[in-house]
Amino acid sequence: MGSTYQVRQLKGGTFSFDGAAFLSKLSLSEICEQIPAIVWTTDEAGLTIYGNSRFRAYFGSEGHASDGLNALHPDDAITLPVKIVNARREGLDVKTDVRLRRLSGEYCWFALSASTWDDGAALKYCWVAVERNKRVGDNFIMQRVDDSWQGGHLIASETEILEMVARGTATAEVFDKVCRLVEELIDDCFCCILELSLDRRHFRFGAAPRLPGEFNGVFDGSEVAAGLGPCGLAASSRRPVEVVDCASDALAGSAEGRLMLLNGFNVCHAKPILSPYGNTAGVFTIYRQRYAAFSLFEQQVVDRATNIIGISIDRTRHEEALVRRETQVRRSQAQLLAAQRISSTGSFTFDIQKNECVWSEELYRIFDIDPSLEPDIHDVRKRVYRDDLEKFNRELQRALSGQSIDVTFRIVTSHAALKFLRGLAKISYHVGDSPVLVGTVQDITDFKNAQEALQRGEEALVKAREDLAYVSRVMTMSALTASIAHEVSQPLAGILTNANACLRLLALSPPNIQAASETARRTIRDTMRATEIIKRLRAMFARQPSTMEYTDLNDLAREVIILSARDMHQKSISVTAQLEPKALLIMGDRVQLQQVILNMLLNARDAMGDIERRPRILTVSTHVDIEESAVLSITDVGIGFPLENADQMFEAFFTTKQDGMGIGLAISRSIIENHGGIMWAEPNDGPGATVSFSIPLQSPPQ
Repeated sequence: MGSTYQVRQLKGGTFSFDGAAFLSKLSLSEICEQIPAIVWTTDEAGLTIYGNSRFRAYFGSEGHASDGLNALHPDDAITLPVKIVNARREGLDVKTDVRLRRLSGEYCWFALSASTWDDGAALKYCWVAVERNKRVGDNFIMQRVDDSWQGGHLIASETEILEMVARGTATAEVFDKVCRLVEELIDDCFCCILELSLDRRHFRFGAAPRLPGEFNGVFDGSEVAAGLGPCGLAASSRRPVEVVDCASDALAGSAEGRLMLLNGFNVCHAKPILSPYGNTAGVFTIYRQRYAAFSLFEQQVVDRATNIIGISIDRTRHEEALVRRETQVRRSQAQLLAAQRISSTGSFTFDIQKNECVWSEELYRIFDIDPSLEPDIHDVRKRVYRDDLEKFNRELQRALSGQSIDVTFRIVTSHAALKFLRGLAKISYHVGDSPVLVGTVQDITDFKNAQEALQRGEEALVKAREDLAYVSRVMTMSALTASIAHEVSQPLAGILTNANACLRLLALSPPNIQAASETARRTIRDTMRATEIIKRLRAMFARQPSTMEYTDLNDLAREVIILSARDMHQKSISVTAQLEPKALLIMGDRVQLQQVILNMLLNARDAMGDIERRPRILTVSTHVDIEESAVLSITDVGIGFPLENADQMFEAFFTTKQDGMGIGLAISRSIIENHGGIMWAEPNDGPGATVSFSIPLQSPPQ
């Protein structure tokens, strides 16, 4: 291998020396001290054998054995070994530009040459590094461009491209311009720019003006991790990836590697484009047919191009994010406007210190005020109904003093229509830099009208229920005509008998005054009895408002049993009362509750109408349950019903009778529920069924 060194200097000049001739006259150390560069020798493994004074000054006086190569910039440490292997394979010296870290931690650019010689014992390397007087930061290069045509052209083109970015030129056009500039300044160069999706999982093709169209198809939309070719590896690792011999590289099997070989590319330089947040935003790739190390100027071109691409992507993404936010704001505003229109709700803000008011479009419509006018509270006051104006002003002052308000008021529109409005407002300190009154006004006219219609409907429903209950009560009482006649005729017959007896006793000579008086007392007793019966009957037949009063459930049950006793006797039904010994005080309407009990008795009577071979027994019982409610149950031994029909029995118009209307139990349950109770039915273990209701017990009135 030859040993002539050519080292490029900062101003473009070179100096050469013939190593063999020079070494014949001077010792190695003397030669190395004469060279204006950092010189050191290493063995084949990279272990430093010797370093000149400049080496020791740059890396430290102790001259650590491996300082020279270990001080390489991480990016150069990846590519330099590959360049050494390729140079040895082709029998050439290594010539490249690298960055070396000085003792203080700074990186500087060096033109590096390396030559090998064999001293008979082992292969050794002689390294010569000439400083290019360029400082390198950790993440980007700060370089001065040579005063050459290429440097001037680069700066001019860079300025033009940055102006395109500033003007908002389409990213594809900017990328195309960058690629063509790099391809113009670097020989054997085919550029490709790939963007990454926001989730950094997929590639998006940017530009590749000189590459075949197949590259677009391979990359656009493909997963970053798929196959992990040079571009995918650079994007994933966020480090430059260099392939110097694709045919022998492990990446040749990837889709990108196969495409390179298919199109005659053997070299690939993939450089990640990092966002300001350190994430990979894209990849700038240069494909070449033959390997050649980038000169310092070429490396500068690549780095500057990468920087411009990053600026363009960052600006585009910021613009896209801004457009998305603006779109979201417009969509939100449209949705808010639609929501306000649908709900008839307007909004407003009032800056108390600046006396500035903003109304929504819907608020103008609600108050029937011309939208072209400036918001003015005086225009609102003109609309407020005169009877509500005082309340409106009072609530407004409360809101301005810092209190939250919720007020309902009326306004009169320009067409003399009356509107009901609901206003809510409170002071907010999160809008602007001063206290702002924020509020909404909702048109609740339709709600009010619906509420009034509902109230009228409920009142009509209550009246219909009362009418239906009355009809049911009359029908129930009509079924007891014989019993009622018997109950009334008994005291009337007693009155008639006692009156005749009294006349006979008074007609005696002398009159039997004592016996006549006793007869008169019996007449009064029977008269009172008849009066009570008629009074109860009138109450049950009368259409009078519901009256809630304290009453004993046991007394109600006894009265109904007495009223229906004759009817039950005629139907051969034995009625047994098993009533709680103590009074069961409840709050209720006597007439309505007796109607329920009577309906239950008659249903039990009818259920046993066809029973012939067993006694017809009806049991009326009361007790107190665990929830402190008074419970009344009526049990029969009739035909019963299936368990699945237990709830259906209380539905309106459901009946098992041929001539029944199916409203008795439905009305009864409604009455019990209006008393805060519940009503249910269940089949017995034996024949028949049991119907019950419970009503909460009440404490005796004080």
